[in-house]
Amino acid sequence: MTIFSKGLKKKYNTIAIATPSLWDKRLSVVSAVIRNKKKLLSITKHITGSFSSKPFVSGMLVGQYMFSSNLPQNYWINNYPGNLVILKFLEKYSIFSNVFVNGLRKFALSNGTYCQVLETFTDFNLVKLSLPSKKTKIISGWNFVFLGKNSQPDYIYNRLGKAGINFILGKKPKVRGVARNPVDHPHGGRTKTNQPEVSIWGWIAKKNK
Repeated sequence: MTIFSKGLKKKYNTIAIATPSLWDKRLSVVSAVIRNKKKLLSITKHITGSFSSKPFVSGMLVGQYMFSSNLPQNYWINNYPGNLVILKFLEKYSIFSNVFVNGLRKFALSNGTYCQVLETFTDFNLVKLSLPSKKTKIISGWNFVFLGKNSQPDYIYNRLGKAGINFILGKKPKVRGVARNPVDHPHGGRTKTNQPEVSIWGWIAKKNK
C-alpha cells in the first residue's frame, strides 16, 4: 500500500502492512528492510504466513531467523540481534533496545541508542538498567526488549544541508496568526492584544487558560 502525504501530495517509500499477529511467539524470517522517514524497519514473515513490521536492530540480516520468547536463554533458538526476549533473563551488561513498559515501547527508541543491564534484583523481580541518557531506572523484569542496539548509530552526525530535506520529511513551516492579514486569521493585522486566543476558524484555542 502506497502512502501519500496529506498536504504535500507526494509519495513516500513506505510500506504499511496489517499486523494481526505482531508478537507471534513462533519462528519468523526477516524478508525485507525499509525506511520510514528517519528510521529503518524490518518486514518479517511468520510461519503462519502473516507479515509484521519491527524496528531494525543493528546486526540484523535479510533471511535471518527471528523468534519471540518468554523463556530463559537455554530455550532460545539463537542469540542474534533483533530477537524479542524477557528482560530478567539477560546477563549483566547485556545490550538491548526498544524496552517495553506496560505493552508500549518506552526507552531506547532513537537511532543508535541502547540500554544495558546494571543489576538484577531476583527477590523482587526488578532490573536496574542504564538508559541512553546515562540515567538509571528500575523496572519490572517481565518487560520485553529487543536484543542489540538500534540501527544507524552515526545518525546524530547527519546534517540536513537545506530546508527542503525537512519539507520532504513532512515538517512544514507554520506561520503565526499575528503575522497574517485580517482576512486570513482573527489575530491578523497587528492585533496582538486579541483575547482569548482563537484558532484560524475563530474557535477558542485555550479554554483552560
